[in-house]
Amino acid sequence: MLKRFGPLEWAIVALSVAVLAVGVFLGYSIWSNNRAIQSSAPASREIDTLVARLRKTPNDIDARMRLAQALTVAGRDNEAIEQYQQVLKLNKKFVPALSGLGFVLLKQKDWEKGEKYFKRVIELTKDTQTTPTGARGGPLEIANYYTGIALLEQKKYEEAVGYLKEALRLRRDASDTSYALSVAYAKLDIEDGQRDMLDYTLQFDPQMPEANYDLGLILLAEGDVASAAEHFRVAQQEAPYKKEPRDQLAKLGTAAARLAKAKKLEATDAAGALDEARIAAALDPKSVESLALAAKLYESQKKKEDAAKFYRRVLLIEPDNAAATAGLKRVTDGS
Repeated sequence: MLKRFGPLEWAIVALSVAVLAVGVFLGYSIWSNNRAIQSSAPASREIDTLVARLRKTPNDIDARMRLAQALTVAGRDNEAIEQYQQVLKLNKKFVPALSGLGFVLLKQKDWEKGEKYFKRVIELTKDTQTTPTGARGGPLEIANYYTGIALLEQKKYEEAVGYLKEALRLRRDASDTSYALSVAYAKLDIEDGQRDMLDYTLQFDPQMPEANYDLGLILLAEGDVASAAEHFRVAQQEAPYKKEPRDQLAKLGTAAARLAKAKKLEATDAAGALDEARIAAALDPKSVESLALAAKLYESQKKKEDAAKFYRRVLLIEPDNAAATAGLKRVTDGS
């Protein structure tokens, strides 16, 4: 997973184990999942070495900062807070310590105090990162992101939008930020904003379960049951521990019933048949018959890319399927 701030002094800020509770999808842990780094044995082993070093040189900011980070990784948050505070006594403007302390406070769900520390980081770094970045953000982007998260948790949705938009401006490919923005817009009943941010999120992270689930709900409300079913299926596959996607899929009936309906409609209502075949395939992703029928119907509507996608899915299950091989060749160059 991407280390947002560099080798050690910033990595701890990306470590998340808390859960964003304001979402619709039973807790929305996406902000923590996407910003997570793996806690490691080296961090635990380092603690004793750093404690010994600080007995000899108590004003060693680097060692104390590394100790605070190692303690956070080890889950010893109160001790980490003490170390971050010691660093700030030595240098009250030391941004890594402010960020680390802000993060631990968010981890402990002390949203208001955590917000204050990240806002302090923004004050100190606002002139250091004025242009958008690529795949890696910097302290200003991360501080705006976590400030937005803290405000979301406090139900200050309008204020959260401003910080999250700034974070997204600074790092445009941050799907966790755009997803958090979609949650804020949903809480503000700004439907177009939510939809836009969900679409944007899925451009960068098409498998994100939370975004797929939310978009599925929107599509279902719009009457696009087939597309909703496909998004629910992705959400279920990527987050099998969540019951909401499973429940939504269960409401759509059985794959066998949907496939039977698709076959019945095929001769008189190709569009309706395609919808039913897509729903059947979402309900049972291993149903070669549903996948093949959807591919055939897409091909009949001259939607070659969609047809190719379904033919390829058939071939993943049955590599020697002659009909799918021929179909794929018709709608592509044979790849």
